[in-house]
Amino acid sequence: MAENIHERVCQMITAMAGHEVHGLRNSQLADALDVSRPTITRDLTTLQRIGVVEEIPGLQGRWRLGPKLIQISRAHAEGMARIKASVAEIEQRFSRTPL
Repeated sequence: MAENIHERVCQMITAMAGHEVHGLRNSQLADALDVSRPTITRDLTTLQRIGVVEEIPGLQGRWRLGPKLIQISRAHAEGMARIKASVAEIEQRFSRTPL
């Protein structure tokens, strides 16, 4: 059981990973986190408002991770690629034979 709301929200996000197509029901999340359904519903509503999760269109009552997390993940990957390119450029400059 989660110690606080922050820990519970992180556990919810982790539990929802890999369920992008069919999502999870409130009851599945409540059971997985060992908390009440009303608590999960309240948390999902908050996370939906900020774009972290979404109710799957056409599958009422099923939830999945929202686009905001994917956008954050992609921004991280792009940032890492820029860093790798910078390091490669520095390595290239410093690996040249001195004149």
